[in-house]
Amino acid sequence: MSSSEDSTDEERHEQGRPVHPLYIPANNYAFAYKSTWTLPNSGMLEPEDIALLQHVNCSYLSSGRPPTLLALKQHAQCLANLIRKLAPTLSGCAVDILGDDQDEDGSFKDQAFDWLACLDKPYENDDVSHHEPLWALANTVKEQSEMNGITHHCPLTRVPDTGSTAKQGATRRPYMTHHDLVMHANECLEILDHEYSSTGGLMSLLPIGAEGDTDDDRVHFTADELAGARNTLLGQWLLHHQHLVGRMHELEISYANALDLLAGEADVPLQLMSRNGVDGISGGREVAYPQDKFVLVNIGDDITNYIHRMIDVAEAQIEQKEKIWRASGVSGERMWMEERGGKVYARGIVPVDIMTRFYRIKGKGHKSPLFVIPAAEQHPGVQHTRRIEERPTIVSVVTPTWPQRVSEWETKQKAKLDQASKMDVQNQTLIRDRIELQDMLAVKDAELRRQRLELSFHEKHLSEEEADVRKELISQLTAYEDKMEQLRSVLPSKYHSLLDIDTEPEEGA
Repeated sequence: MSSSEDSTDEERHEQGRPVHPLYIPANNYAFAYKSTWTLPNSGMLEPEDIALLQHVNCSYLSSGRPPTLLALKQHAQCLANLIRKLAPTLSGCAVDILGDDQDEDGSFKDQAFDWLACLDKPYENDDVSHHEPLWALANTVKEQSEMNGITHHCPLTRVPDTGSTAKQGATRRPYMTHHDLVMHANECLEILDHEYSSTGGLMSLLPIGAEGDTDDDRVHFTADELAGARNTLLGQWLLHHQHLVGRMHELEISYANALDLLAGEADVPLQLMSRNGVDGISGGREVAYPQDKFVLVNIGDDITNYIHRMIDVAEAQIEQKEKIWRASGVSGERMWMEERGGKVYARGIVPVDIMTRFYRIKGKGHKSPLFVIPAAEQHPGVQHTRRIEERPTIVSVVTPTWPQRVSEWETKQKAKLDQASKMDVQNQTLIRDRIELQDMLAVKDAELRRQRLELSFHEKHLSEEEADVRKELISQLTAYEDKMEQLRSVLPSKYHSLLDIDTEPEEGA
C-alpha cells in the first residue's frame, strides 16, 4: 500500500514540475535565444532561471563571436551607467561605495559584481578567466520573423577561435549542439527524400546490389565507388536497412509457407490403413511404401471440390470422344460397362494437370518427408503467400512518379516563390505600360514643338502692312460682334439664329 502511495506522490510531483523550454522566447527588442546553457540536459539552468532571463538576449550573445566574461561585465556596467543617467537615484544603497583603492585586501576583486565597485570608470580586469570566450553562451538562433519563425545557424559553421590557448588560424563550431545537429541532418534528409521521391525516396539513394539492377544512373558507378559509398555512415545505414527489408521479406515468405503447411488437418490417403481386430480399435497396419515419403497437407473440402470439378470437366470431354469412338467401332466391348438402369460408361481413369508445391524440412536432407499441397496456384488457403511472393517487398514506398510537393522544406519556400512570381508578372506589366506612356508623351511633345515652331515662324515673317490689315480686321470683327449682341437683345428669339457668325472656313474655300 505504501509503495502505491509513494508512486502516486511521485506522479503528482512530476506533474507539478514546470516544463523546461528549449529556448528563451523573443521579446519586443530581440529575437529568441538558445544556446548550450538553455538545453534541458545541460544542467546549467532550471525552469525558474529561464523565467529570470527573459530579457538576456542582445547583440553580445547573438554575434558570430562569443563574448568573454570581461565583455559581459563591461556591457553590464555600461547599461548600469545608462540607467543611472536616465533615472537618477533618490536614495542610497550599497553600490558604488568602494571608490578608488578602497578594496585594499582585494577580496572584492574578480567577484561576480566587482564592476559595481566604481561606476565612474570603465571596468577592466586582467584575470585570464575573464578573457576566455564563453562558447556555450553563443546564440544558435540566426534570425526570427513572423512568417518563417526561428531560423537557426548552421551547426557546421566555423568561426575563428579567439581563445588564449588557440593556435593561429584555428576555428571552432560554436553552434554545434546535439539538438541543432539533429535538426540540420533531418532537414538535409528531407531534401534528399524529396529529390528522390520519384524513385522511392531516401531508401533508393544507393543501388541494392542485386542482380538485374540496371538503373541507367547507377551503371556508371565502379565497384570501388559503390564500396566507398556503402562504407559511409549513411551508406551503412541504408545498406543495413535494405538487407533487413530483404531478410524480412524472406522470413515472411517462410512464415507464410509454414502456416500453409500447418493450416487445418493433413489428410494422408492410404497412409494409415484400416485398423485390425474384432472391435476395430487395435493397432493399425504399416504404411505402404513409398507413400510414407509424402504427406498431403492443407487439404480441405474447398480444394478437394475444386479438383473434382476440374476432373468432371475433363471427364465430360473424354466421354464425348469415347462415344464417338464406340459408335465408330474403334473401341472394344470390354472397355464398356453398363450401370443398372441402362447407362453405359467406359472404364478407365481421368487425368488432370495441376501445379503442386512440395516442401521439405530444412536441414533433414533426404530423410525428411515431402509435404505436398496440390493446386497451389488455385488454393484459397495460400493466396496471401502467393501474393507476397509475386509482389516482393521493396524499399521504395511509392510507385515511381512525380508526387505533389508536400515536404516541409518545399512548404516553407513555395509561398515565397508564388508571391515572387506574381510580383514579377505585375512588374513586367507596369514596365510595359510605362514604356507605352513614354512613347505617347514623346509624340505629343514632338507635335507641340512643331506647332510652336510654326507659330513663331508666322509671327516673325508677318509684314507691317499685313499686321495693320490684321488689326483692322480684328477691330471690325469686334465691332460686328458688339452690333450683333445689341440686335440679339432687341430682336425676338426666333431671329437669334440668323445673327450667329460662322468663323470656321468652308470646305473648298
